[in-house]
Amino acid sequence: MPDVTTPPAPPRRWGRGLLLLLVLLGGLLGVGLTFFLDPWLRRTLEQQVATSSHGRYHLHITELRTHLWRRGLTLRGLQLSTLPATSSDTATLPHLRLTLGRVQVNGIGLLALLRRQEVPVDSITLDSLRVHLAALPRPATPQPLHKQLPLEGVRVGSMALRHARATYGPGPQPSLQLGQTALVLQDVWISAAGAADSARIGYAAGVAMQIRGAALQVPGHTVKVVGAAFSSGSRRLQLDSVLLRPQQPISNVRSQAMRVSLAVPRLELAGLDAARLSRGRFRADTLRVSRPRLALTLPSQPPPALAEVLRPYLAECRLQHLAVAEGQLRVAGLEVEPAFSNVTVAATQVQVLPLRAAQNIFYAQAWRLQTGRATATLDAPYYHLSWQSLQADSQTGKAQFRQVLLVPTLRVEALARAKGHQAAHITARLPEVRLTGLDFRAAANRQELQAHDLLILRPQVSTRSDGRFTSNPRVSTVTPEALGRLPFRFQIARVRLQEGTVHLSYRSPREPEPGLMTIDRLQVRLRNLTNHPRRMSAATPLTGEATGWLQNQCGVRLQLRANLLDATGRHTLVGAFGPASLSILNPMLVPTRGIGIRSGEVHSIRFQMQLDQAGARGRMWGRYANLKLQLLNQQERPGLFHRLQTSVVNGVFIRDHNPRKPGQPLQPGSMTSTRERRYSVFSLWRQGIVSGLLNSAGVPAALAKKLSEAE
Repeated sequence: MPDVTTPPAPPRRWGRGLLLLLVLLGGLLGVGLTFFLDPWLRRTLEQQVATSSHGRYHLHITELRTHLWRRGLTLRGLQLSTLPATSSDTATLPHLRLTLGRVQVNGIGLLALLRRQEVPVDSITLDSLRVHLAALPRPATPQPLHKQLPLEGVRVGSMALRHARATYGPGPQPSLQLGQTALVLQDVWISAAGAADSARIGYAAGVAMQIRGAALQVPGHTVKVVGAAFSSGSRRLQLDSVLLRPQQPISNVRSQAMRVSLAVPRLELAGLDAARLSRGRFRADTLRVSRPRLALTLPSQPPPALAEVLRPYLAECRLQHLAVAEGQLRVAGLEVEPAFSNVTVAATQVQVLPLRAAQNIFYAQAWRLQTGRATATLDAPYYHLSWQSLQADSQTGKAQFRQVLLVPTLRVEALARAKGHQAAHITARLPEVRLTGLDFRAAANRQELQAHDLLILRPQVSTRSDGRFTSNPRVSTVTPEALGRLPFRFQIARVRLQEGTVHLSYRSPREPEPGLMTIDRLQVRLRNLTNHPRRMSAATPLTGEATGWLQNQCGVRLQLRANLLDATGRHTLVGAFGPASLSILNPMLVPTRGIGIRSGEVHSIRFQMQLDQAGARGRMWGRYANLKLQLLNQQERPGLFHRLQTSVVNGVFIRDHNPRKPGQPLQPGSMTSTRERRYSVFSLWRQGIVSGLLNSAGVPAALAKKLSEAE
């Protein structure tokens, strides 16, 4: 019997149809939701802005589209404008104008949004923003952003702002302008937990920003920046082409506020802790400033200290290293008008806040300074001071100047005519000046100059003066007591001058040819140069020795002892002259005194002199032979009358030998001269020595005193 098989039933197709039906219904539902949801959301956002601002602001959105499957949102053509204030509640809201080309939101946590929980968002992108804000809002009770949300919080994976421009401030010239700006925020957590996270910058875990072109108006100045970039990941801030310009030009005319002109091609700040900075604490590793050009006019009143300026904004301000390279600086508003080129500065452990002034040197633990050529004006406008280089290091306590030059700005006659009296026309060239053991902290914090050693190598000093003008009516400040009255304290344990040269030139009213004298191979040593009351007294005075060669032919040795705090200027001078021909004095005596030394040989001269504001007193012992003087007429020639005078002087007054005969005692000379306080202490030294020389040579004491005081 044959096997009969039942044929298989046809497959059911209702399952596939149901799936297609569900897809169709979902699509229709999505289209419906989009058709009704998008306009509703757009109207809701626009109404919310109007309601929350009490009608002050009007928002218009050209297009809003939701993407439910992608959990996203796109907005285009946002325009926010300001309407006239209608009540006192809205009058405090500033004028605001905003346009935004596009907003893209992706990955919205819809379920959390519906439950008003913390909403996760993958990303938010804002493109083509233009905003102008006339002033910052002044809320009556400011609250952090997370407390103003109707949700528990929002956490955005990344936020990006592209092609943004912004201005701030009223009027046609806003206080702040930002050019093309890009901003990226990573992991933005707007919640109480995010606000409490000390590792965040505001609510963001990371920030990166770039700005092309920015301008800022600050009191009396305009700041412009060509480019700026910052990244919290690399902890680096870079500014390119920073320009600070004052509204009034830099000049010596002071105003109430400081005027600053600054140009910086590049500024780099590395190791910036942006999270701390957002909480009022500045910490960074290194600030590098390349080729700055700085000029400033000091204010009429001292400005507040940097710590006082920063205190309202920062609780902490620390910088590990500061480096300035190839800078230029000019300071106006000071009589000296200093200017410095090729300035290099390095500072370590800079701490402005919290303030520790006693331990810091201008807020830093240590400084290194180098400059190229520097210029200044002394006794303005009569002297010009410069040096070719300076090196200073607070850690080693050393400072070194090279090629220091002091030159007058006028000729001898013009200088005296400009001042209205005789004036020393001084030129000084100091190839090298060294300070060791220099206390930079004392200088910075107490305005005291303290050093172990001051060394001046191979100085050349030239002084010229013109006796045809009246004497300076003021009391001279080149005296020991004037050093003690300086407005700052100084304390230098040892001062050394090596291989110096001094040229002296004086034109008397009687002759156009100036008198000349030189001192060569000058060596000076001073000890305890100070005006500190605890270190300067009669028991511990300034002491020193000097040696040199007069007219490069006669050896000279001097010893000085002075109490710089003695109000009477009392000091002592002990000296000795070596063998020489007295004719070496003729280049000074003949043009200025009308006296020539015809012959005479000095074997030795020694003296002791006490000096004060009243005059000079002392004794001189001169051992010499064959002394003959020559009195000259106005043409410096020995006429008949002057020959007779010369014969009388040499025969009656002059002691041609001292002692007169071998074995006889040496006749001392009296050193007596009245002090003219309008002249420097060096003039008094010269007067005392001249009176002693003349008296030891036989000139009566009264006449020797009178001749020594004649100018």
